[in-house]
Amino acid sequence: MNFEQIRQAQALKSKLDKAQKELKRMQIEGEAGKGAVTVVVNGEQRIISVKLSPEVVGRQEYQKIGKN
Repeated sequence: MNFEQIRQAQALKSKLDKAQKELKRMQIEGEAGKGAVTVVVNGEQRIISVKLSPEVVGRQEYQKIGKN
């Protein structure tokens, strides 16, 4: 490797680090069943939250789930 290739590799690593930080902050929300289930994930593909509509599980069960 010559000096120019090393410099290019360092610049590429810097861009990659920046992109990974941006992805970490990003949050994407998706829903299914006309809003029955809503899931929020971040750019690292980690689930942030899952919300179920009360109509899916019933009001009484929904209240139990909400307390946990």
